[in-house]
Amino acid sequence: MRAPEDQLIHEGLAVLHQTARRIARRLGRRIPVEDLIALGHPALIEIARTYDPSRSTFGAYAATKIRWAIFDGIRRETRWRSAAARASALAASARFAEGRGADDDAGAPATQEAYAARLGGLLAGHAAAMALGMAAAHGDVAALPDAADSPEECASRAQLAQAVRHAVRELPERERALVERHYFDGERFDQIAQDLGISKSWASRLHSQAIERLGELLRAAR
Repeated sequence: MRAPEDQLIHEGLAVLHQTARRIARRLGRRIPVEDLIALGHPALIEIARTYDPSRSTFGAYAATKIRWAIFDGIRRETRWRSAAARASALAASARFAEGRGADDDAGAPATQEAYAARLGGLLAGHAAAMALGMAAAHGDVAALPDAADSPEECASRAQLAQAVRHAVRELPERERALVERHYFDGERFDQIAQDLGISKSWASRLHSQAIERLGELLRAAR
């Protein structure tokens, strides 16, 4: 019979492979799936050790932790700098969705017009999150542009990065501090939450609030 941790690792391997394949597809296959699996495997060992069944299902817990481990690994690996901007954009979008959570579903709008407005805001938020992720990675990847990108695309990304950084400076103080420290200074989300004197879950909601406001600022600047 397997030990509990060994059993969880065995179960988690399917989650690891599925998560790695999904990220690889969204990155346009710029990083081999096998390399993404290698990035997530050490996290799976830690996940099996720290999993608390009273808090969530193992599959959901493992998928979230593995996803962040892979995104963090991509950011640290200089050999994948050409994919870093895409990975950063995907991570920002995922964190935005995480901060919104299930609370929004409880207050789902009843009318078609309200639903359309809510959907528009959600899409704008994801767009703003991805623009922020791209802007944060822009300085790191500028020296190694993707060979598939045209000069016009590179110039467009540079303009977007400038617009996003300008909009971030317009955010309220705590939202701005959270966004700048995490995206531009590369600080860990949990460490920023601790410094701000709030829980990580509250920091996640604050992050989503900042992203929604950032989307409004970017739309107003057009």
